[in-house]
Order: sequence, then C-alpha cells, then structure tokens
Amino acid sequence: MPEQAALLLVDVVDSAALAERLGDEAMARLWAMHDRVARDLLRHWCGREIDKTDGFLLMFGSAGDGLGFALAYHGALAALPAPIRARAGLHVGPVTVRENAADDIALGAKPLEVDGLAKPVAARVMSAALGGQTLLTAAARDALGPLAKRVVSHGHWRFKGLPEPIELFEAGDVGAPFTPPPDGAKAYRVVRRGGAWQPLREVRHSLPAERDTFVGRHAAMLDLARRFAHRARLVSLLGTGGAGKTRLAIHYGWTWLGDHPGGVWFCDLAPARGIDGLVHAVAQGLEVPLRSGDAVEQIGRAIAGRGHCLVILDNFEQVARHAEDTLGRWLERAADAQFLVTSREVLGIGGEEALALAPLPWAEAESLFVLRAGAARQDFRPVDDDRAAITSLVRLLDGLPLAIELAAARASMMSPRALLARMGERFKLLAGTGGRRDRQSTLRAAFDWSWDLLAPGERAALAQLSVFENGFTLAAAEAVLDLSACGDAPWGVDVLNSLVDKSFVRARGGDRFDLLVSVQVYADEHLRTEGRYAGSGPAALLSAQARHGAWFAAPGATAEEVGASADLDNRVTACRRAVARGDAGTAVGALEGAWAALGLQGPFEAGVALAQQAASLPGLPDAAAARVQVVLAKACTHAGHLGQARQHAERALALARHAGDRRCQAEAGIQLARLVAREGQDGMARTLLNEALAQVQALGDRALECAARNSLGNLEADFGRLDDAGRQYQAALEVAAGMVHPYLRGSVLGNLGILHMSLGRLDEARGHLEGALLVARALGDRLHEGNTSSNLALLCHMQDRSDEAVALSESALTIAREMGHARLECTLLCNLGIFQTVLGQSLQARQRLDAALSLARRLPDPRLQGQALGYLATLHMRQSEFDLAKACLHEGEALLEALGDLFSLGVLLCARAELEYRSGRPEVASTMLGRAGTLADEVRAGPRSELGLALARTRELTLGLEGPAGVSRSG
Repeated sequence: MPEQAALLLVDVVDSAALAERLGDEAMARLWAMHDRVARDLLRHWCGREIDKTDGFLLMFGSAGDGLGFALAYHGALAALPAPIRARAGLHVGPVTVRENAADDIALGAKPLEVDGLAKPVAARVMSAALGGQTLLTAAARDALGPLAKRVVSHGHWRFKGLPEPIELFEAGDVGAPFTPPPDGAKAYRVVRRGGAWQPLREVRHSLPAERDTFVGRHAAMLDLARRFAHRARLVSLLGTGGAGKTRLAIHYGWTWLGDHPGGVWFCDLAPARGIDGLVHAVAQGLEVPLRSGDAVEQIGRAIAGRGHCLVILDNFEQVARHAEDTLGRWLERAADAQFLVTSREVLGIGGEEALALAPLPWAEAESLFVLRAGAARQDFRPVDDDRAAITSLVRLLDGLPLAIELAAARASMMSPRALLARMGERFKLLAGTGGRRDRQSTLRAAFDWSWDLLAPGERAALAQLSVFENGFTLAAAEAVLDLSACGDAPWGVDVLNSLVDKSFVRARGGDRFDLLVSVQVYADEHLRTEGRYAGSGPAALLSAQARHGAWFAAPGATAEEVGASADLDNRVTACRRAVARGDAGTAVGALEGAWAALGLQGPFEAGVALAQQAASLPGLPDAAAARVQVVLAKACTHAGHLGQARQHAERALALARHAGDRRCQAEAGIQLARLVAREGQDGMARTLLNEALAQVQALGDRALECAARNSLGNLEADFGRLDDAGRQYQAALEVAAGMVHPYLRGSVLGNLGILHMSLGRLDEARGHLEGALLVARALGDRLHEGNTSSNLALLCHMQDRSDEAVALSESALTIAREMGHARLECTLLCNLGIFQTVLGQSLQARQRLDAALSLARRLPDPRLQGQALGYLATLHMRQSEFDLAKACLHEGEALLEALGDLFSLGVLLCARAELEYRSGRPEVASTMLGRAGTLADEVRAGPRSELGLALARTRELTLGLEGPAGVSRSG
C-alpha cells in the first residue's frame, strides 16, 4: 500500500569542476567529509537514506524534518574546508516502499526502493534549483504548516514529463538565494493568461538586454520583491549618480518577469525635460502609438489594459515636478499595474514607497571589481597585494558600481595598486575608455547630470558641505552654511532636506549626515572654482572653512562629551586648517576637542603630531601655548615618550602660571605629577597634586577635582599606602557621581578594582572592574577598555583561570597596539608571559617577557622594568638558569627599592627567596621571605592578593611562584 512521505533530493553542483581543481585524492577526502556530515544530520532529523550519487535521495516522516535537514545541510557544506554548494528539492506525496532481498543487497543493491510519481516530481524540483537553494512543491509547503523560516513563491513551472504545472516555493535562512531559477530545457516558468498557461519567455516586455553578469544587490532585490509581493503600487529606487539604479531595475524586471503576466515595460526618461517628453518616452517604452488628444489619458488606458504589469520609469528626477499630473493619474487609472521608478529624489506623490540604494557592500564591491577587471584583461589574477589594494580602492570609490566599473576597465593597463595611487585624479581616471558617450561614460558626467538639476541654493549648500570630514550633524550644517548670496536666501534646513531627497547627502541616523567621498571631492571642486555658482571661489572656500573651524573649536569639547566622537575627523581637520591660516584661537580649541577623543580612542601618535603642528604656530600667546603644551604632555605620555612628556608638562605649567590661567595650571600640574611619580618622586608629585586640588576646588571645576583625587589615589597606591588610596578614590567617586557624564566614574571604578585586588578582595574587585568596563564600552573609551580588560585578565589569573586571562589579554593587547599605548602594551606583554608560563608555554612566555622588558627600558619606566625583571627571573628559575635569574632579581630589586614600590618589591622578594632556597641557601631565603612578609603587612596585602598568594606559595616551596606583572591604573 502506498504511504505518504516527504522525499528530499540533494545534489552537489559543479562537483566535476571542483574535482578537477582539487585533484582526486583531495576530492575523495572532501566527499568523505560530505557524506559524514550528511549522515550525521540524517540521524538528527530522523530520515532514511534511499539512494546516493553526487547527493542523496532521502525519505522523512514529515516535511518539517525534510526541510530542517536541507537547511542544516546547506550550512554544513559551507563550513567544509573546501566549501561546496548543493541544490535541494522537497515534495510530499504517496510512495511505495519495498525492501530488496539480502542476496541482492550483498551484490550492491540498495536496501530500500521507493516507487511512485512523488519520486520523479522531487527529482524535477531539485533539478530546477540553484546552488544553495531549497525548492518545495505546493504539497510540501502545505504540509509544513506555519513556519518561522521565510518562504517565497517562485510561480508555476512546467516540467517535462509532468501533466500540469507545479507551483514552486523557496524556503531558507538569511543568505539563501530567494531568486527564481532560470528556465531550462526540461523546466520553464509559466504564467496564467487568458485561461491558459503561457511560457514566461513569451511574456511581452521592452526590457533592454543585460550586457554582462549582474553582481551583488541581493538585499535590494529581495526588498523590491517583498514590496511588490505585498502589492506596493509605486516604489521609487533612489540613489546618487552611478549607484546602479537603472541596472538594478532592469535586472529585477528580468528576474521577476513571471510575476507580471501583463508584461514588464522599460521607459527611459533621460531625454525628457517636460511633460511632452515624458509621455513620449513612456509611450515608446510601452510600445503605444499616441493619437491626438490627452496623451496622459491614452497611456493610462493602455497600462490598465495590460492588467497585472510592471512599468519601469527610469531617470524620473528631471521631470519629477510632473509626477502627480502623469504618474499620479496612471496609478488611479490602472489599478492592477505596479510602477518602479528610478530617481535621484523622491517624487512626493501619494502611494510612493522609497527605497534608498546604498553603496555596494564591500564584499560585493570587491567581487564586481575583480569580475570587470577580468573582462578587461583576460589574464587578470589578483595576488595578495592586489587584493589589499582592491579593498582600499572600492572604499575610496564609495562602493559606487559605476565608479568601480570605470576603474576596473583601467585594469587592462594599470594594476590595482597603481589605480589606488592615482585616486587623487579620480575624475580623470574614472572616464570610460570605450565608445560610450552618454552621461554614464564618466563619473563626472554622472554627477554633472544631477548638479545641473539643482537649484542655486542647493548648489551652494552642497559645495559648502564639502568642508566637513566624515559627516556632520544638522546643527553643524546650520553653523557652516551661508546661503545669503543665493537670491532669496533659502533656509539651510530645507536645503539640506532637499539634498537628502536628491541623494547627494546621506542621512546616517542619529541626527548625522554625510557625503560620499566622490561627491565630496566633486563638491569641493565647485567650491574652490570661481564662477561655478554664486559665491564660489577661494574667498568662499576660506570663509566656509573658517565657519567650520569656529564650530569645532568651540569650548566644551570635554572627554566625556566626545569620547566616542563621530566628529574627530572634523576637529583634526579644523585644527590643521587653522594652523595653515595662522588662526591660533581656532587651532587650540580644535586641538583640545580632537585630543578629547584621541586620548580615549587613539592613535596617540596622531595626537602628538597634531599638537606639534599647533605648537609650531608663531606668536602663540602664553595662555594658548600652555594649553597646547598640556595636550603634548598627555599625548607623549600615552605614546610612551616620557622624557618629552615631562618637558612639555613643565613648559605648560610655567606658561600657565605666567598667563594666570589657573585651570590650565592645575591640569598641567596633575599631568606633571603623574610623570614624576613614575620616576619615584613621591614628594614632588604629592605637592603638585595638592596644589592642583586646591586650585580646582576654588574654581569649582568638578571634572578636574575628580581627576586630581583619582591621581592622588594612584600615587598612594603606587607607594603602598592603600588605606589613603581608598579614601582618595572614594572622594573622587563622590565627585564623579554629581557629574552628567560617567567617563571619570569609570576611571575611578577601575582603580578601586585594582585596590581591592591588592587587598585580596577579589569578588569586590571583579564588581568594580566589570562596572568600569561597562562604562568604557558604552562611551567608546578604548583606553580604559584596554586598561580594565588587562586588570580583569590579571584577576582571572589570580583565580586560576589562566586560559581566560590569556584571551582577555590578547584582546587588550590589540587595543593597546592600535592606540599606540606603549605602557599598556608593556604591562600586557609582561602579564601574558606570566600566564603562559603557568600554561607551560615556556618559549612564548620568554618572548613576551623579553619584549616587555625591552619596551619598559625604552620608555623608560623603572616600575615596569622592575616588575618585568622579577617575572623573567621566575621563568629563568623554572628552566634552571639560576645565574640569569639572580641577575634579573638584583637589577629589579634595586629599581623597585629606589622607587619605593613596596608591593611590587614584596612580590620580587618572594621570587628571590625561592632562588636562594634552590641555590642551597635556606637562611638567606628565610630572610628574604621575612622581608616580603613585613612589606605585605605594611601595605596590608590580603592573603588572596598577588603578594599574599606569592608569600603562601613561597612558604610551601612550590614551583608555582607566578604572579601577574602589574596593573594598569587609569589617570
């Protein structure tokens, strides 16, 4: 008796080409892996294997199990060492199952045979699918019931050997093709028209042929399909010149032709300039002869007569003012018709759905370049350097398909690296080399087309907006735009809104806007060139740049406000321009704003270079010069130039005192105190910090008061006065609690976490450190994220979780190197060396500790040198290199003792006690251990602290004397 079953056929595509590329031996291994993952999945989804070739014929008890297997199978194949793709077809229907005799099975027969029409139906469905695609019959779709997965109908298909067309559906996860399969010799799509099934290829249309392979735009194609499937009447595809709107519209028309039995009609409106030209172009596209009378009405009747059709109206922007009188009437007249418009601005009529076409995703942009370059030069085979250049190139070209295609056409004579080097001449470079003479033959021509359609105020605004770098806010745009020379002086907000609608400006969300790089370069040319529009030329350029600088040099750019600033590039640019024109006030204000972000995000060397430019301004007043020197001191400190940092801090303090700038004097004093404390000058650092604290309290500057108390806490902690450190941190925390922004609170929380670690209160330490990390990540504060991650790693190590400690430290090391934070990098290298020592990775540990010591000496930072020497000595002992260990301990002890760092000295003395014990001098070992214990009592190090743990291990004379290199305090 027949039984109802779900049959699934899967088949690997292009397996012969893959075998030829890999070779027989590698392909055999790949097939073995393929079969293993498929059969493992089959058990999970409760299926049975019926037959196998380059795929499988499988039977399931339910359609849901069959679909679950298919989607998991696609994912498993993509994860193989050599990714492969398969097509899948699922059908539910009656089958007869019979078992073969054991003797026949012994000769190679299959255990089971499945007969019935359901088997060839499933085979036909599978044969129509694309690689990575799962197709279902209507019977399978109905058997599934409600689904969380996306399911799309691809219409009806006529299959050879089957009496009636079958409706095909596609089911899948993100990344599935969701594209109608192409017609083939044994399967083709059909549409119902006039009561009969008509092959899709016979559906009338006026679509231009696609000249080459269409690349990318998967998400946009799906979005269009979804909108029209939900009966959208009018979709406007918006984008700047060269974004690929026309190409996408044509490709959509070809791909979804079968959804429109009334035809797909392409109408090119590029030549049209008025309503007569518009209706003439549409009549041509519709293949409708116009007679005397109301031409708009005639076209409306023709569209309505075609029923469910799609009309593509390309290049509507230059006749957009006539949209309501033409397209608006056609929407009312032809109820079953749908319209796809390409335009550089919204039409603003009822029923319009706008779909803004973003630049190509980077992966698609790179694929497009490689494909088109291969067409230009048959032997084009990009090597690694070429691929890196292509990655940079497509980003500089904003992912614009036209720009990428024009650049790729140059591949016949220039390498990607050569193209990248010439991007300063982009409009010369991106000119078509073939016979095209239309507006798409060069990138400049594409932009000129849109520029000519702008109103005078829009041209002036677009040109002035080119002074921004990496975007702007509405408030910033209002401050920079000056449209007084444009006749009726339009309102800047209205003009900006119009430029967004016309795809010249992009809305980025969160009240931010930007220009594509190519648009910015084009607009900048118009701003610089006299006569391009009212008010253009060198004077207009300088005026716009001055307004830009004034906005970004305004006071109030504190670290809390711009820690994750999207306007860093604007502040840096404003500073550089102000230096170039000798505008000291703007240069200093923009520098401070830029450093507020650079100091938290890096790279610190960029801050050094920018501050040096500002410092080079001749005739800087003392007050301004002091502010620049403060930034130089901070930037040099973070970048690891400690000698220069101290010189700048001393210079800042002297200038601020001379100028009578008490706030700058306090800030310089705090920075200088931090530097001299690292050199062991406890008394000088304390005096400077107390003076600064008194000044900022008198000024009522809560941010600097918090910073001063935080630094006092660090000073006390570094010299072993942990109770005093705790009091300063608590006071700083109370000040920070009354501030709007949480930046300083995060810094103090991190330092409190370190304090609790020193006291052995590990649970409290973790709570403070995790709170600090949350604040840092919320603000985009990479400096404190790196510091706190480093200290959390140290805490994990103290809790015997060295694997987790290594992972956290590696992540923090990446941050430190990207920022150029030399001291944090040194700390992390040292800690990683200790963690890897514990994990038995002696070679890696030695490399890390050697690198840490070298960096500590280069800074120079005696505290880090002493700590690194102590941990390197422990590693030497583990490898029985006692003379090397002794030398390291001797040098490290002298450094830490001179500094007065009692905590770190105690840890090092534990290592020395072990060395003396191993060297046969137990009395000396006991003395060293006694000294370490005295220091632990003096600094109140708890038994679970680093020093407490080192003491306990040494007393037991174990070999595990490893302890973390040190902490990275926040200033």
